[in-house]
Formats: sequence, C-alpha cells, structure tokens
Amino acid sequence: MSDPSTPPNTALVELAEILGVDDTRDLVRSFLKEYDGLIRAMTVPDREQQHRAVHSLKSSCRHMGLATLVRKLEALEARVMLPNGKVALEDIAAIHSEFERGVPPLRRFAAGR
Repeated sequence: MSDPSTPPNTALVELAEILGVDDTRDLVRSFLKEYDGLIRAMTVPDREQQHRAVHSLKSSCRHMGLATLVRKLEALEARVMLPNGKVALEDIAAIHSEFERGVPPLRRFAAGR
C-alpha cells in the first residue's frame, strides 16, 4: 500500500507541487463530496444540465488523475451534445462502477491514512 501522505497519482502529485499536500487533500475531499451531486444532476431530464454535470465531473476527474473515468465521460459528453443525446441509466451505472474502481487511493489520501 502506498504512503497516505503522498498523492496517489501523477495528476495529484502535480497539484500538490502547486497547492501543497494539505490543500490538495482538501481538494480531493471536495471532489469526493461533490461526486454524488454531479451524478444526480446527470439524471435530470434537462440535457443542458446533464451536459454541465458530465463536463464538470469530467474536468474534476482529470484533476484527480482518474484517466479511465475521464475517457468514459468524454464519450458520454460527446453523445449528450448530439441532437437526441442524453445520459442513460446504463451510463450512470458504468460511471459509478469505474469511479468505485478508481477512488480507493483517493479516499486513503483524503483521509491521510
């Protein structure tokens, strides 16, 4: 297991070099808290709100170093931008599954343990 005081991936190492480890840890905590709200925002009928939520989560995941999740969200964002594009329940399930695969190191880092 990695040292919890060390950021768990390159993206967070780079953020820590700029912000410091404590502020980076705070940013990770904020990301973890905001995730559920962004997922809920993707389920509303309004496509513009769906797009904003997908885009926001994609950007946050990029900062958190969750590259596989970023790729899934990029594809979803492109689809939501199509005339009849929308977020489906299967999309939410796939995103959440990938989130749960990638997030344990972030949770350990955020907790400092």
